Amino acid sequence: SSNPEDPIPLLTSSVLTSLISNALVAQNKQSPQVDDALPKLYTYLATLAKSSDAGLQDIAVQEYSALLRTSKSKQLFWKQRKETLDPQVDILRNAAGAGKDTESTLWSGGASIRSATEAGLGGGVGIQLLYHVLMVIWQLSFEGRLVGKGLDE
Repeated sequence: SSNPEDPIPLLTSSVLTSLISNALVAQNKQSPQVDDALPKLYTYLATLAKSSDAGLQDIAVQEYSALLRTSKSKQLFWKQRKETLDPQVDILRNAAGAGKDTESTLWSGGASIRSATEAGLGGGVGIQLLYHVLMVIWQLSFEGRLVGKGLDE
């Protein structure tokens, strides 16, 4: 479905994430079925991550995190980084109060600590979503040779 709010694909992605996540660590070698399904699941989750709905973004990021359990799954994720990682970087930029194309510092000076914790961070990004995005980036960091230079960018 092209609508990220359709319940059937959303629920299906949750079930598939659980099955694939378990298959990734249960097998000694990667199966061709998982290799085929994972990029398609990443593509669907990318549509959720690009949504303006913070709840859908959080679902996508949590499912990414559940899938990033092996080197192979991280390599496939990284291969699709324009689709998978870029929306998460946009979430970080929004949380920092920076627009997509601006070079802003992390602190914009526009809100007090109290208002930031009560209403979320800049751009309406909640602390929980920010945590999940940072968790995905941290998981990727374990593949230093693969993602090192790209994460710096």
